Amino acid sequence: MSKMKRNHYVPQSYLRAFAADPDRREKIWRFGKNEGDPELKPIDKVAYRHYLYVPKDETGQRDYAFEVRLSALEQWFGERPWELLLTEYVDLGDETIRKMVSLLAAVMYLRNPTSLEASNNVHRQMVDLLNQSPELPQSFEYKGKTYPADTSGWEKFRDGCDEELKKTWIAGVREAGWLAELLMTMRWSMVVSETPGFITSDHPVTVVHPSLSFRGFNNPETLVIFPLNPYRLLLIDHRMNEPSNQYYPVDDAMASYNYTIWRNANDYMFCHRNPDEVLAELVRDTEKRGFA
Repeated sequence: MSKMKRNHYVPQSYLRAFAADPDRREKIWRFGKNEGDPELKPIDKVAYRHYLYVPKDETGQRDYAFEVRLSALEQWFGERPWELLLTEYVDLGDETIRKMVSLLAAVMYLRNPTSLEASNNVHRQMVDLLNQSPELPQSFEYKGKTYPADTSGWEKFRDGCDEELKKTWIAGVREAGWLAELLMTMRWSMVVSETPGFITSDHPVTVVHPSLSFRGFNNPETLVIFPLNPYRLLLIDHRMNEPSNQYYPVDDAMASYNYTIWRNANDYMFCHRNPDEVLAELVRDTEKRGFA
C-alpha cells in the first residue's frame, strides 16, 4: 500500500531555520496548545495534511499542479537574498527583498488550513442565505453600482463536494498577489536578538489587532508578525508616521512577541529549544509585568 501524500502547509525549508539540530536541520521542538508534552519531532512530520493541495480531478486522479507551484516558490527560502535577510542588515526598502518576502508571507498566510476553513465557511453561509430566498438574485450591488448576476452555475456551486471546495480555495491562494502587493506598501521593521529566542508556529504569519479579532490587513491598527528565525522577527504595520525599514533590538520584549505568536497559533508552537524554557519565560514575564 502506497504512503499517503503529505502536504506541508508550513514549508519545511522555512522551519529548518528553527531546527533544534542546526548542523543537520532535521528536527524541531513541538508543543501543542491542548494536550501532550513537548516533543522533538522530525521536521518532515509536522505541520502537514494529507493531499491538502492535490484535489482529485473529474476522473478521480490527483492534480499535483499546485503542489509543484508551491515547491518552486519554497526554493526561495534557500536563495541568497533570504539568507542575507536572516543574518545581515539588508535594506528592508529594497524592492527585490520586499517582493520576495511579501509573496512568501502572503502565500504562507493563505495556504494555511485555517484559510481553507474560512473559505468553506463563506460557502456555507452563502448557500444558507440564498436557500432562504424564493428565487436567486439576478443582480448585485458593489460600491454603488449594480451588476448582473450569472446564476447558471448555482447548482454546482451549492452542491460542491469537499474536492470542489478545495479547488475553489486553491484558486484563491493562486491569486495571493493582491496580498503581497498590500504588504509591500506597509511599514517594515526588524526586531533583532543577539541570542536565539524567537519561536514560530503552525500559522507563522501572525496577524494581530488590539481588538483581538481579525479586522483585515487594511485596518490601520493591524500588525503582521513574521518570525524569520530564532534571531529575527519581521514586523509589518501601517504606522507610517514612524521610521520605516529600521532594525531594533528586542531588549525585554522577547516574551511578549513569543506569547503573541503562541496565542495566535492554530495548535502548535515550533522552536529550536525545549518549549518548557519558552513557557517559563512567558510566566516570568507575566509576573514581572504584574499580570499574575
